[in-house]
Amino acid sequence: MRLSLRKVVKFTTFLVALLLLNIWVSYNVNFWSFNNFEDRGKVLRDSSARGRDGDNGGAVPLETDRDRVGQEQDAAWNGVKSQRSFSNFAVSGNQRSAKAFSGPGTKDYFDIVQEAGLQNRPAAVKPFDNGSNLLLRSSVPNAMRNENADARIRSRPLSQPKSDTQTALKDIFISVKTTAKYHASRIRLIQKTWYALARDETYFFTDGNDKELGRDLGGHLINTNCSTGHSRRALSCKMAVEMDFYMASRKRWFCHLDDDVYLNVPRLLELLQKYNHKQDWYLGKPSLKHPLEVIDRDNPGMKLTFWFATGGAGFCISRSLALKMAPYASGGRFMTTAEQIRLPDDCTIGYIIEHLLKQRLTIINLFHSHLEALWLIKRHQLEKQVTFSYSKYSGKLNVLNVDGFDVEEDPTRLKSVHCLLFPTFRECETLPRHDE
Repeated sequence: MRLSLRKVVKFTTFLVALLLLNIWVSYNVNFWSFNNFEDRGKVLRDSSARGRDGDNGGAVPLETDRDRVGQEQDAAWNGVKSQRSFSNFAVSGNQRSAKAFSGPGTKDYFDIVQEAGLQNRPAAVKPFDNGSNLLLRSSVPNAMRNENADARIRSRPLSQPKSDTQTALKDIFISVKTTAKYHASRIRLIQKTWYALARDETYFFTDGNDKELGRDLGGHLINTNCSTGHSRRALSCKMAVEMDFYMASRKRWFCHLDDDVYLNVPRLLELLQKYNHKQDWYLGKPSLKHPLEVIDRDNPGMKLTFWFATGGAGFCISRSLALKMAPYASGGRFMTTAEQIRLPDDCTIGYIIEHLLKQRLTIINLFHSHLEALWLIKRHQLEKQVTFSYSKYSGKLNVLNVDGFDVEEDPTRLKSVHCLLFPTFRECETLPRHDE
């Protein structure tokens, strides 16, 4: 059959138009998906948050632009490439691994403060609804080695590419667990001391509303709706919310503290800059001199042993490791895991990392809990430490031995330590001066 030139032209025009229409449709569908499904690669995206304590499930993603970093790590969980590009952050190539880490004294303390931009911290980020129950807003889709120590020392992490940036304070999610009982004492003490150095990075997870404190903390007081008290279930409930908030933040490091801990912010930053957040790191200090032993409920008569970093001294987890923890700790699963082994929150963290994921605790001797003899830490060593705590047993105080405010004004000695480290703070103007 013969085709006239006119028919050929018409047929060709029709095919070209059809092709252009197909390209236009594909572009618009992909563009719509790009803008609306940027989180579809997130861990556990299809799982609904289970009830934690009193059926309060879910958590809220942080909504400040400064909290959002690259999705490269999140995408690695699904084995897919990140769909959207954000600012990339990484740590320096100066990394090392050892059974224990002792702080370097290579920089002047106030140089570190200046470099980290901690002397004049900006106002806190835009607050959430003060004192509100944030859990109701939306759901997030998501040791000491005494025996065979040499065999358990981890290999040195790979150096970072030169193009990667060094970890900054904004890359750290600092989580403080507390309860309404201690709002007026412990949290107010933190507010007057180290919190001023890390306002935007620190969040307080509690079990009750406090509009005044929430306003003073720039909306960083999170009501978990967990039960009050110090029960295993209450502690694990709060940790579950902490983990979900961190996963939503997409920051490089998750650092957990109890509300009786003083954090030396410049030293924490200096420490984390020595480790690669793209590798699996569990940094902290155990409270026991031996691994914890628990009954293996899946194998009657058998025991499980693992190390854990006590929350009383604080611990930090890298983004890479946190993503691997997600099947056991994210989306409300932390409560389920904790109930299986019937242990508190910090023990459950160690169980997930050491037993289930087969990763090891890296001991940081610069972390100190109230279970240690704190008075043995010398004054000249204070600047190098990352955390301190305090306690009182049988009427006897276990606190740092430092000069400063009198005992009635500063029974914990943390205010005095803060003024020793940062004497230019307004709260330190009335500090009595003692001769060296």
